Amino acid sequence: MFCPQCRYEYKAGITICPDCNASLVETLPKAEDKELPKEYKDWIQLARINSQYYAEMLLEALRSKEIPAVIESGTGHFGQTGQMGVSFRPVGGGYSLYVPREFVKDADNEGFVILGVEWEKAKLVDIE
Repeated sequence: MFCPQCRYEYKAGITICPDCNASLVETLPKAEDKELPKEYKDWIQLARINSQYYAEMLLEALRSKEIPAVIESGTGHFGQTGQMGVSFRPVGGGYSLYVPREFVKDADNEGFVILGVEWEKAKLVDIE
């Protein structure tokens, strides 16, 4: 089961996303069909993070600071990539962090506090 908003994958039996409070679905739409929440006008892909652990940690921290954020994985969801053998990175370059434009500076500050040098490597936007 998957959350159509944050795109997290959940174990069978869970029906509501604990982060988004959205009803889970069995399959996700293609990533390009996914719309970001509309409460804010202009969402920016701020960073691409290669670790699911870091992505989840950062998302939790941003939400605790009331900074709206969405994580989308390169495979469309957190979980198995379908590749042969052992793989710890998803196809498509990791986990993309999106935040509304008006929260970019706050999210950047929080990202650096949490991930340090790794955050600087992950950032896709120059912050003024």
